[in-house]
Amino acid sequence: MDFEQELAHNRISLAKCKKVYNVVSIIYLGLYGVSLFGSIYFMILSLFAPSYFALIIINAGVIFTGFMGAYKKNDLFAALAPLIALIDLFFSAFAILCTPIAIACGVCTIIANRKYRWLEKQYGFPYFNSRFINQVIDRDQWNIKDPYTQQLEELKKNNNNSGKTDEL
Repeated sequence: MDFEQELAHNRISLAKCKKVYNVVSIIYLGLYGVSLFGSIYFMILSLFAPSYFALIIINAGVIFTGFMGAYKKNDLFAALAPLIALIDLFFSAFAILCTPIAIACGVCTIIANRKYRWLEKQYGFPYFNSRFINQVIDRDQWNIKDPYTQQLEELKKNNNNSGKTDEL
């Protein structure tokens, strides 16, 4: 595969990973945010029943772990979100609809995290653009001095006291 094609492929893969992270976090925030709001509402209506308080903690835990799994690229958080959603099955009837979605989001996040870690090891990682790579190479070449410039600097340094720097 050509170097430009490899960079383009990696750039597209990185964009797909970012899209997965955005969609998964929106799903967690939307789905479990509605469940969290409902839990708070019913807790107030039932005069602070402890089961709704547990449901609030569980929903907040799913939102937090799912969001952190996506944006910190941590597989532990991505795996904890579906597990906490499974615990939610014991407390809520609404969880029957939410838990399969949370499991799918957790699996997608883990797959995207592994792809992202592989992309981090590839050449040109954050941008995958040959223009940026060429700029880095040019900057490195600019710092390397040719032998004539090195000799001139040595002569200037050695003859600094005598004032004769035009020997070349």
